[in-house]
Amino acid sequence: MVKGYVQNRQQPRIEVLFEIAKILDVEVADLLADPKKKSK
Repeated sequence: MVKGYVQNRQQPRIEVLFEIAKILDVEVADLLADPKKKSK
């Protein structure tokens, strides 16, 4: 499942997203991609 998230093939449910952010001690927004910014 995590591999799907990393490869952007699937997205976690919002509840899971909050749990991941809590475990990593980051804001949920830090886990979300900004479609306006292009990665290099």
